This record gives sequence, C-alpha cells and structure tokens, in this order.
Amino acid sequence: MRTNDAAEVLARFENQYLPFPPFVAAKEAIEAELQLFRRTGLARHMLVLGEAGTGKTSLCGWLGMQYPKRRLLEGDRIEVLRIQIPPAATLIGICDAFLRALGDRDPSAGTTTAKWRRVVTLCRHCGVELILVDEAQHLQDRGSAKTHYHVADFFKNLIDEIAVPTIMLGLPRLADLLQTNDQLRRRFSRRIWLSLGQSETDSIETECLQLFLSLASLIDVPVRSDPFGPGEMGRRIYFACDGRVAYVKKILFSALRMALEQGHDVIDAELLQRAFAAEVWPEAIGSLNPFHTDFAQRRLDRGGEPFEMTAQAITKRAR
Repeated sequence: MRTNDAAEVLARFENQYLPFPPFVAAKEAIEAELQLFRRTGLARHMLVLGEAGTGKTSLCGWLGMQYPKRRLLEGDRIEVLRIQIPPAATLIGICDAFLRALGDRDPSAGTTTAKWRRVVTLCRHCGVELILVDEAQHLQDRGSAKTHYHVADFFKNLIDEIAVPTIMLGLPRLADLLQTNDQLRRRFSRRIWLSLGQSETDSIETECLQLFLSLASLIDVPVRSDPFGPGEMGRRIYFACDGRVAYVKKILFSALRMALEQGHDVIDAELLQRAFAAEVWPEAIGSLNPFHTDFAQRRLDRGGEPFEMTAQAITKRAR
C-alpha cells in the first residue's frame, strides 16, 4: 500500500470513537443532566472516574463534537465548555484554564479575583450550559490536606457562581479530593465508573473480546485469533489491556500499521505479539506476552510491568 494511502487508513482508524457500554452510559447520563438543566434550570453535578486509558478524554472529545462551539454575530456560543486542568493546578491556574477554553484574549492577565469575574461573565455571555472538567485529579496535585481544602472550596464557589451542571472527569484518586471538603463532596455525590467489568451478564474477558472485534471490524485487514479460540482470545486481550479501552486500540493500531507497512494480508497472533511489545511493553517476551502461546495467564501488574498497581490500588484491594 502506498504511504499516503496507509497514512489515511491509520488516521481514519485512530479518529474512530468506539461506543462501548460504559462509555455510552456515561455520555447518556451527562446529556440527561444537560437536558434537565435546559428544562428546569437545575444544575446537578457528577464525577466520571476511570484509570488511565479508559476513555475519559475521548468522552470529552465526543461530547465536544456533538456540541461544538458556534461563531455567531453577537459572539461565540459555547453550550458545552471543556476545561483541562493543568498539573499541580493553582487557583490562578484553574481560572486560566477556564479563560483559555472560553477564548479570553489574555487569560494570564489580572488577579485571581479579576479572573474569577471574567470566567463567570464569559460563561454567561457564551451561553455555557454544561462544563466538562477533564484531568480533574490535578486539582489535588499540590500541597497538604489544608491546601486541598482551599482548592476544593475555590472550585466549589466557582461552579456555584456559574450555576450550570459540571462534570469532573479524572483518575480514581480524584475521589480523595472530595474527602477534604464536605460541601464539594455533596455536590458531586453521583459517580460513574468509566471501565469495563460492570456488565451483569458478560465477563470482563467477553467485554474485551467484543471491544476487540468491534474495533477489528473498522479496519480493512482481516484479524484472526488462531491458534486461540474465542474464549481464550478474550482472556488474552484482557491481560493485554488490563481492561482499559485505550490499550486495545493502541495494540490494534500498531498491528494495522505493521500490516500496511510490511505487506501482511492478515493480522494474526504473531503480529499482535509484536504490536503489544511495540506499544505497551518492550520487555514482553515469551511468557510475558499475552499473545504468545507460552503466556503465563496472569495480570501484568507486578513491579516494573505495564499495569503495575499503585499504592492506592493495593490498599483498596486489601480492604
């Protein structure tokens, strides 16, 4: 395949949003809050939690495509405002993130109080009806519990002033921030987990296989599981992605790229082995590669492995 054609195929695959069940459920819950606000003026808030790679940023992107910024004669119309909180966010940094998203010409200008006023004024002028706060765990990156309380209080007062539904999306440790401020915790008492393994009828291995097959159906190169049967392939995909959607797509993207560049007619287990090593873990050899026949059939969550558990996750599992 010609280089330009291969690049086009890869770009098309990369830009696909895969609506797996928890992803769709979260999107529908967020849109329900938007519709409730439009009908009643009630601003209800929500947490969307998930490990890295479970689709939080993709969810924000998908919603952004459904409700894009519109340029009108009287000014920009931003019904759904997407904010990305920077690492180690300060109070000024929070305001700056809002102002950049709102199109402020000089987001760094002014005191914290002046920026606060501009955020509230611009939100009203632009017709903001819902706020998506991505990477919200960065609100607790700095300082001690006392600092976390003040950051949480600042954020609470800001969203109270704007008075529209606010959705915070972040890593599970974001829940710890709410423990420092009871008022913020009450506002975000509703929580949705953006992760596989929540189905009442299907195992997480089956969900991973379904996700893999759905993605495979989007590409032109055939995908085969030989020598593994469907059940075993589902387990291997689960171990390869640890139940995280982004890793399934990364592995298939890499395998597709290799197939296109090297002239393979099919994506098979051998090519998936190489893709896993290239995209997820270079040390994945033999029994440490989920797509190798000698794989150890266990989670790759030990020290130095790609899904090594954090101290917080180990504590939660022990509890």
